Amino acid sequence: MSILTLTVMSSCEDESDSPKEPQGPQMARQTVIMYMPWSGSGIYPYFLKNITSFEKAIEDNGGLGDNALVIFISDDENVSYLIKSCYENGKCERDTIKTYDFNSCDYTTPSGIATVINDAVGVSPAETYAMAVGSHGMGWIPVGVDVPVYSATPKNLPGNIHPTRYFGHSSNNRYQTNIETLADGIISTGIKMQYVLFDDCYMSNIETAYDLKDATDYLIASTCEIMIEGMPYAEIGIDLLNNNYKGVVDGFYGFYSTFSTPCGTIGVTDCREVAGMAYIMKQINGAYPDGLDVTDDVQRLDGYSPTIFFDFGDYVSHLCKDASLLAAFNEQLARLVPYKANTDTYYSMFTGRRTSIKSFSGLTISDPTVNRSVANYKVQTNWHKATH
Repeated sequence: MSILTLTVMSSCEDESDSPKEPQGPQMARQTVIMYMPWSGSGIYPYFLKNITSFEKAIEDNGGLGDNALVIFISDDENVSYLIKSCYENGKCERDTIKTYDFNSCDYTTPSGIATVINDAVGVSPAETYAMAVGSHGMGWIPVGVDVPVYSATPKNLPGNIHPTRYFGHSSNNRYQTNIETLADGIISTGIKMQYVLFDDCYMSNIETAYDLKDATDYLIASTCEIMIEGMPYAEIGIDLLNNNYKGVVDGFYGFYSTFSTPCGTIGVTDCREVAGMAYIMKQINGAYPDGLDVTDDVQRLDGYSPTIFFDFGDYVSHLCKDASLLAAFNEQLARLVPYKANTDTYYSMFTGRRTSIKSFSGLTISDPTVNRSVANYKVQTNWHKATH
C-alpha cells in the first residue's frame, strides 16, 4: 500500500465553523503536475522521495505562494491516484482526490493523458500549467523497440555501480508511452504547458523537442542517464513553481557536481525556437546529404555501443564546413538552449564508467547513429522528416 493513498480531507478545505456558499477551487498562478505513471517497482520508492523532496522545498519556502502542486502517481500496474499537496500550518498535507483504474484510464493513450491533465486542472485551476514527468526514459526511441546493451556492465569493474533511471526500465510496453502520444494528450486539452520536465534518462534531445513544440514552451531534461535519485526537487522545487529556469539549472548542477558520483547534465530547450532550428538544419543536411563518414570524434553522451545519442552542437560542428551556415546554426542554438550545465564527466550504468565531456550543447541528436536497433526508426521521426 502506498503512503500516498491516505486521504487527508481537512488539509485542503476551509475549517471555519461559519457556513459558506459552496465555492470552486481558487485560481492559482501556476499549477505544477508531477506525473508519475507506473514504471516498475524499482523506481517507485524514488518517486515517493521526489514528492517528499518537493514538499520540503515548499515547507522551507513557507508555502506555495500563489502556486499549486498536483500529483499523479501509480501504485502498481493497475491503480493510480490524483493527489493535491497543500501547505497548512508549516507543513504539506496530501489530499487524495481520485483513484484511477488502468483499464478505464489508460495513461499511455492521448485520451488517458488528457483525462489526468483535465482532472488536475479541475482540482487546481490556474493561469498556467507545467508538468514534471517521472519515469524511465528512452529518448525519442519508440515504444516496443529493444536496444541491446552490448557494453553491459562487467562484473569485475572496480568501485560501486550507481543505479540510474534508465537501467532496468520496464520491458512491458503496455505501460510505455510514445512522446508523440504525450504531446497529443497535452494538446487535446487546449493547454500549452509552460514546461515539460522529464525526470528520466536521455530526454534532452532535438527529436523529442520537435515532437513537443506545440505542447510546451520549454523542455527541461538530461541528455544522459540521470541517477536513480532523479531531479533534486528540494533544491529546485521553488524554481519550478516560479519558472526560474536558470535557478533549476544552477540547482541541478550544484547538487550533482558534489554528488557521490559527481555526474549530471541538464538542458533547458525553448521549444518555440525548434522550427527555426529545423529550417537551418534542412539547409545543412541539403549541403551535406551524406552526413558524416566517421563519428569517432563527435561527443557521445550515452552508454550504448554503437552510440545513439550524440551532442547536437558538436555533431553539426563536424558536419558543416560552411562558415555562414555554421554561424547561423550556432546563433539559433543559443536561442534554442538558453540554459544548460554539465559536470566534467557523464555516467552510464550500462558501462559502469564515467566518460569525459569535452563539448556540450544541452541537446543530443541521433542523425549519425549506426546502431542497428534504431537506425530504421530515426528516419521516421518528425524531426528527421522535417530536416531531410
